[in-house]
Amino acid sequence: MSASAPAPRVPLWAMGITFALLIVFGGVFLLEFIVASEAPAATPAPDGAAAYVATVEGLLATADPARGATLVNSGFECHVCHEQGAGRVAPGYDGLAARAATAAPPLTAAAYIYQSITEPGAHVVDGYANAMPNNYPSRLSEQDLADIVAYLLTR
Repeated sequence: MSASAPAPRVPLWAMGITFALLIVFGGVFLLEFIVASEAPAATPAPDGAAAYVATVEGLLATADPARGATLVNSGFECHVCHEQGAGRVAPGYDGLAARAATAAPPLTAAAYIYQSITEPGAHVVDGYANAMPNNYPSRLSEQDLADIVAYLLTR
């Protein structure tokens, strides 16, 4: 039988540094997780349907549905999932205004569409996953949102 060599000892100071680094990285990870979990600030505070209705009514006063069509079909490529992928990825646009009008009372059709864009998880249609990007509040200006909602109300 041969005797095995004793395992090398790790100095106490090295274990202390390792432990301190673990705590620092864990704290940074936790902070980043909390910040990433917060809702985008660009959406109005959901004090109820009235807040969305008021926000959208103000936006629609200057909306351009033709520009909204361009943004949906070319600018942000929304049509890829909502028209070409209807039934597979996301609900199609045909009949959207009528569906939105009754989807989440007391929200109006415009308020429902606006909230669906700015908070994709708020209204997930049965049979579809919540696959819509959640960064539109930071990517779209208020005018972009108004134009897109105005266009979608024509569908």
